[in-house]
Amino acid sequence: MPYVRVRGNQLAIVHGVREPGTGKVQQQILFTIYSKPEALAIRGTGADGNHRFRAFWAHRYPDIKLDWKKIGRAIADNAGVLPDRYDYGPERLRQRFRGDLCSFARQLMLTDPQALATSAKVLQDHRRELAFLADLIKWRLKLCDREQNEWTADDEFCWKFALRGWGRHVPPEIEGQAADLYDRHDYDQAAAIFQLLIDCFDGYAEGYNYLGLIALARDDQRAAIAHFEKTIELGRKLFPAKIARKRYWSDHDTRPYMRGLRNLTLALVEDGRFDDALRVCDRLEHECGDISHAVWHRGTIGLNTRDWAAVVPSEGFLEIDPSSGFLIAFAEYERGRLDRALPAFLRAAFSAPRAARMLADKAMALRSPASYDDASDHNTGVSLSRALHVYRAKQSRQAKQFFRTLVRDPRVAHLLDEIIALRAVRLKERGREAFDRLHEMQSVRFAAIQATELADLSSMRRAPAELSDHLN
Repeated sequence: MPYVRVRGNQLAIVHGVREPGTGKVQQQILFTIYSKPEALAIRGTGADGNHRFRAFWAHRYPDIKLDWKKIGRAIADNAGVLPDRYDYGPERLRQRFRGDLCSFARQLMLTDPQALATSAKVLQDHRRELAFLADLIKWRLKLCDREQNEWTADDEFCWKFALRGWGRHVPPEIEGQAADLYDRHDYDQAAAIFQLLIDCFDGYAEGYNYLGLIALARDDQRAAIAHFEKTIELGRKLFPAKIARKRYWSDHDTRPYMRGLRNLTLALVEDGRFDDALRVCDRLEHECGDISHAVWHRGTIGLNTRDWAAVVPSEGFLEIDPSSGFLIAFAEYERGRLDRALPAFLRAAFSAPRAARMLADKAMALRSPASYDDASDHNTGVSLSRALHVYRAKQSRQAKQFFRTLVRDPRVAHLLDEIIALRAVRLKERGREAFDRLHEMQSVRFAAIQATELADLSSMRRAPAELSDHLN
């Protein structure tokens, strides 16, 4: 349990830490109190000081609990050693930053590519990280001359700065920059920056998640699986051991863990390890209460293993992710129920027209995505194509012909083109005309009406299952 110790004219909150291997207990200084006003604020006698310090402590040391009454009494008993005033700049603002800056600067100065080829090699190996830091330095220096306001002001003891300086979490804007590199498919740069963030911030689960996604994009399923397993391992440490299933949806600390499980399932499916993937689906459903994603993944596994009955996404999940209708459409066709396959496919296609063409017509050339919606649509097609790799490789000639004929039919092709065009218009329009038309075209009712008008396609004959298997 942490306690207060006199350290010259300072007070230190210390905690005993047992050294690995030797078992010896070393006293670790968790926080230093430099003045009497700060001591009073920590004890709570100042204006909401104790509340602010408790918030600081919870962020800095979430796993170390303080006996606040005992700590308060110890601070009061020893406050006489503290000075009445203290300049917090050298200690709390500059010392740690200066030390780390000097360490980095020293290495950069010594690593001279003009003097040694090995120095050049070291710099080349870290070129991406150094370029990122160079841009970050320019941005930080540009912003530091802005005027202070109520949102940027620190308290008199510089607790906000101390909190960020000892931060355990990656700053959101830094993570956003790295994630943007991933979204732009600049995988080499993204991987370098996420690895840097992992090395800088202990327990950064989301970094391993992104490394896993990058590995998947590079068709390295084995590496992706290892990264997602690490995401799950670290993510599970971010929230209490015992937690209700309903809290998995409301507690943001559970997100890396759940994302790790979902993406691990994707990687296992792509690697053909369907039994292992099903076991992760059980964890998603029974441990996390994430039934929707468990059902979706079971659907992709069912198609790959030709277990058509396993493809049963709920209507509620179809509302959240209409593209899962592709799974239903393929399964219903294989079961010989073309009257159900047609509306399911149309509903999914009107939500993701690019994905529909990617899944149904490999020969169709598609333009590069021109907007966020187009890119998301394209990514849906890529994701489903990869998840259904076994099914698509063994898909019957009749099934391929049916869905290819469907997306090439002039009536359907016109509607898919209209949806893509409306997306572009919606981004620029001031009214709601394009938005309302898109909403109508992506509704269940619209898909059902179009399926009725395209009933001639659902009457296309399908070979019996045994013949279809023979044709594979």
